[in-house]
Amino acid sequence: MSEEGARRRKGIVHIQHEYCKKCSICVNFCPVKNLEIQEQKLVELGRCIACKMCQRYCPDIAIEIEEIDAKTVTTGEPGHSNGG
Repeated sequence: MSEEGARRRKGIVHIQHEYCKKCSICVNFCPVKNLEIQEQKLVELGRCIACKMCQRYCPDIAIEIEEIDAKTVTTGEPGHSNGG
C-alpha cells in the first residue's frame, strides 16, 4: 500500500462560507484531516479523497465535493486560471 497513493487528491471542497456556522462536524468526520477552522473560517488543506463525509454530515448544507481525476491535478497547471 503506497502512502503517496493514499494521499493523492481526488476531490475539491467547495465551501459556501455564508452558510457555514463553523460547527466543526465536517472537521471531525474527515478521515484525512483535510478541513480546519482557521481564523474563524473553514478552510480546505488540499488533500481531499472525495469520500464526501463532510458533505453528507454538514448540517448547514455548506459543503459540496467536486470529484476530479487525480492525474490531471498539478499545481499551477496551465489553462486553469483563477478569474484572470
